[in-house]
Amino acid sequence: MNFSKSISGLQPSATLQLTARAGELVRQGRPVVSLSAGQPDFPSPGAAHEAAARAMKEGRTRYTPTAGIPELRQAVATKTSQRRRAEYQPAEVVVSCGAKHSLSNLLMAAVNPGDKVLIPLPYWVSYPEMVKLAGGTPVFPSSGQPLITAEDVLGASSRGACGVILNSPGNPTGCVYGEKEASDLADAIASTGMWVISDDIYEDLVYTGSPSPHVLDSRPDLRSRTAIVSGVSKTFAMTGWRIGWAVAPVEWTKLATRVQEHTTSNPCSISQWASLAVISGAAEAERKAMLASFHARRDLICSLLSEVPGLDFPKPDGAFYVFAGYPKSLGIGSSELCAQLLDEADLAVIPGSAFGREHRIRLSFAASEADIRTGVQRLAAFIAKRSNR
Repeated sequence: MNFSKSISGLQPSATLQLTARAGELVRQGRPVVSLSAGQPDFPSPGAAHEAAARAMKEGRTRYTPTAGIPELRQAVATKTSQRRRAEYQPAEVVVSCGAKHSLSNLLMAAVNPGDKVLIPLPYWVSYPEMVKLAGGTPVFPSSGQPLITAEDVLGASSRGACGVILNSPGNPTGCVYGEKEASDLADAIASTGMWVISDDIYEDLVYTGSPSPHVLDSRPDLRSRTAIVSGVSKTFAMTGWRIGWAVAPVEWTKLATRVQEHTTSNPCSISQWASLAVISGAAEAERKAMLASFHARRDLICSLLSEVPGLDFPKPDGAFYVFAGYPKSLGIGSSELCAQLLDEADLAVIPGSAFGREHRIRLSFAASEADIRTGVQRLAAFIAKRSNR
């Protein structure tokens, strides 16, 4: 049988594979410490459980409209309107099976064969594969900065790019745009005519005391070609509930809905009602407590890593990752390093190569303080041992 060449050419998700491998070793009795997870280690809010149970009791277990229940679309539109200081309508909202699904729908709706799409470098592992799956070609910035800059946009536009994916706070770096950076970026995008997908899934996990600056803050005129993606996964520790959404111009959401109609239909009905409860304000205490805990863990892991000789990293202002460079003198690529860390030191972290950057590793601090301390100790011991060979 001849399988699809386009699908066969997609790269598997290194993050999911390594996390699964670590879980398997734990089941075998190995004392693995995992700093690989891309999900909060907190329970989902009680309000989500209560709303889900109520929905099941009331028989809300049938198909819903493809783009989501009206109540949730209205709540997302209201929340986005408040955050972006603009008026969004439910018709501009498509609820999907997680933010990843929303990103895929938007790209399938926007990308024509051969279209070039600018993505960050380092990138979240699925961005380039999603662009390729939609028939496009991922192109990469040349600035070397962890987030896409105005210069990157202008350069990509001159090479024929028609769209750009933004991610702030970013995965894998945790970097967040400053106000001037976001403003300059918005001006550059406005001058090119490129469309924008802004992946804002970590928007509520920011440690600066202020919201993450957004291109729409300074250039609301970009709204007509900007899609915003978010969801409940990271903010409310609801990764397994699989609810995300896209907020975009109606022409875009109609096409994204059409893609969804012919792939997954509607997202889970029960999860939609649970998500409605938390984004309507019923889980604010849990959200704030989780944010405070992540802030403290961020400070802890950065303090510990700064004492490990040879490591360098930008201090993350958002999300729950540290993207650390290790000495090239170790003479080993990041994939092999992570494989050896797992096999020899019972430590799971993600190789930088999965994000397009070699000689770096991503450590997640979505883990207990005890695991963070033990994990960094094991990393330090491994580096020291290998450096002394």
